[in-house]
Amino acid sequence: MYLVQELATEESRSKLERAEQLRPSRRLLTLRRARRMEYKAERRMFKAWRRAAELRGTLESADY
Repeated sequence: MYLVQELATEESRSKLERAEQLRPSRRLLTLRRARRMEYKAERRMFKAWRRAAELRGTLESADY
């Protein structure tokens, strides 16, 4: 009986250790995903600024 309890304790300990090791990797994946999203948002923003400048230029030249 003692052996079964010891095995169960060891198994739960190893599961906890594995879970602790997974947490930083999940955190890293989340951080990478957030950085990619931020980079894409910046690119879209710059593209929108360029497009707005083009449209302003077109409107200004049409006024004259």
